[in-house]
Amino acid sequence: MYLIIMNRPNHIIALFQVVGIAMILSLPAVTCRLSAQNQRGMEILANFDSRFEHLDSLIFGSRDNNHPASLSVTDSMSRGHSSESRENLNRAIDRRTEAEIGEIKSLTGLRFTGQTYYRLDGELGMDDDDPVSVYKGKLQAELRWYPFQSALFKREGRIEEQKIRGKIDKLAYDKEDLGMLVERQKERFRQYSDSLMGGVLLQRIRNLNMLSAAYMYLLENENIPSDDLLQILNEKAEAERMLASIPGRHLPALDLSRPAGYFVQIDTAAYMDHVRKTQYDISTLQLQMQLLEQQEKNTSYWTEVNAAPFVRYSYYTRLHAPNSSNVDAGLVFTIPLSFEFWKKKDSLRARRNILAAEESHIATRIMEAINAILLDIERYNNASIGEYRRMEELKKYLTMRANAYDNRVGEYNRLARMKEYNSYLSCCEKFIEFQYRKDCCIADLQKFLTDESVLRFCREIPLQSVTVNINQ
Repeated sequence: MYLIIMNRPNHIIALFQVVGIAMILSLPAVTCRLSAQNQRGMEILANFDSRFEHLDSLIFGSRDNNHPASLSVTDSMSRGHSSESRENLNRAIDRRTEAEIGEIKSLTGLRFTGQTYYRLDGELGMDDDDPVSVYKGKLQAELRWYPFQSALFKREGRIEEQKIRGKIDKLAYDKEDLGMLVERQKERFRQYSDSLMGGVLLQRIRNLNMLSAAYMYLLENENIPSDDLLQILNEKAEAERMLASIPGRHLPALDLSRPAGYFVQIDTAAYMDHVRKTQYDISTLQLQMQLLEQQEKNTSYWTEVNAAPFVRYSYYTRLHAPNSSNVDAGLVFTIPLSFEFWKKKDSLRARRNILAAEESHIATRIMEAINAILLDIERYNNASIGEYRRMEELKKYLTMRANAYDNRVGEYNRLARMKEYNSYLSCCEKFIEFQYRKDCCIADLQKFLTDESVLRFCREIPLQSVTVNINQ
């Protein structure tokens, strides 16, 4: 059995061989047991050799050029189609805005008032001495027009207020929808990453199962210390924990020839410029400032003045004289002697200044958050390049080692060779993790865009074409 003892000096190996032969010759009773152990050892060797051939076919087999690109630059993050519920919500907001504008346009400022009464008998104001001027009943109708309360006064300004309020409401819902869109996109990234990670983990766990079985066999024969087996069991347990944390069931990876990933380059200047112009919070503050500015324009002294021309018709009924009527016209007005509208304008202007300061503060905070995300993307890009290059180096190493094993004379250390393959698989796992984290960072960049996909600012570069010096 030459799983690991070939690393020991030749004289120790010879000693074990001599001792083994002596035991077989002097203890015929244990011959059957030793033969069974040797047969088990040969099966383990055969399993290792079969496993190596399978791994070589996965790593060095024909490459599949149809590998999917990094999910960070697929069209799944594009906002080309809104949900039906969101379209219904937009239409409802539009209908509300139209109704409010229609309400403003329908204001005529006209007021029709009237009164009628009948005088009672007795000493309630009857003047029997003057039957001509005294009337028994009265009917009066009056039409007034309040121009400052009609649609003619600051009509366009008030309509603009309602339009701005509608835009603010839509932006609030847009922000909520985009947050859900980004989370759904991250979940798709997670599912894709889990499928890749689960496939690679299953291959490594198979290797670790074989290693633990081999180490157990050697430990039973006292050829290794227990620490070696414990180390393998710990590594196997950690890999199984990782696999258990991945929901669903996945098949072992069928192609380990090359990683499916890209270096993503972002047009930072164009992206940040677009964010400054369209980001949700900033856009909402700008609309709120427009609303306050419009309210300030709509506020004037005349809104407090109550001036109404009127036409009044009166009809009188008399007991001792013919009934009579008259028409009169005039102007009713109320002029305020205070000028609080200036204070209202000052208040609106002060609120607008607060929003302007808040806009600057939020813009600074957003730029800081974006810079942090961009730095993370750069880190994961560089980490992906590092793992990619390490995988390429390990593949070259595995190639040279495979040639050496093929040209060997006698047995060799299969446990060490299996660990070499596991090093490559561990590299694959790290690479998948870095690509997933990079994709999630790019999804986070989408949160700051209002009407544009982050894809517009991204460019994919195949990792084998990247010449960035990651050590600078």
